[in-house]
Amino acid sequence: MDRRAFMVAAGAAAGTAVVPATAEAAEGRPVRFTILSDIQGDLADFGHALDDLHSVNPGSAGLGIASDITPRGYDFEYAEVRATLDRHPHPREVAWAIGNHEFSVPKWRDPDTLAQETWPNGTTEDSLFRSFFRFAGRNTIYRETSFGGVPVLCLGTERYAKYHGPKLWDEVRLSDRQFTWLEQRLEFWLARRKPVMVLTHQVSPRAVVIKARDFTTRTWLKQITVPLHTS
Repeated sequence: MDRRAFMVAAGAAAGTAVVPATAEAAEGRPVRFTILSDIQGDLADFGHALDDLHSVNPGSAGLGIASDITPRGYDFEYAEVRATLDRHPHPREVAWAIGNHEFSVPKWRDPDTLAQETWPNGTTEDSLFRSFFRFAGRNTIYRETSFGGVPVLCLGTERYAKYHGPKLWDEVRLSDRQFTWLEQRLEFWLARRKPVMVLTHQVSPRAVVIKARDFTTRTWLKQITVPLHTS
């Protein structure tokens, strides 16, 4: 498989995973931040999670959302996520990655009528990306941000596969340009001996995945330590 232009099946996580992670930034200073995934319309639980995370880690350097921000990708669903975020305490720096649920609008004739047999029901691929860009406040799928000096690299698919092949659905495509950017940023930070967080929804080859799942917010908050130190 060519690592620069590949299509892999999307492995969406079930339930919202909360991963408080600790890394070292400049001068060995510890940095704590949190990664959540798969909100998928569970806005009450999202709000509870934000409150609980603030209580256990009020000085969090950042919040990463590893995709499936919405249940389907409608603009009003993005607006509901934003409104929930604004009503609850959260870090100033928030990083968003795109997931397969952000591309589910074409399965619906309207928000109340599932119509998969008439996919894409007039929805264009470009409109789905534009909805994400407006919400995330950027114009690229992949970008770099920082949580307290720890580089955070957001990755994501640049196509929704079903628009490009009748036998495809949630497969993922990362372009040569995105892979080159990723390689360059990793090499840049490696030379400076800095830990790097890569935020993405789909599993890439040779990745190490830690998944947490439960059905109560309190249980989600069990801490998982992710070793991000450079050797």
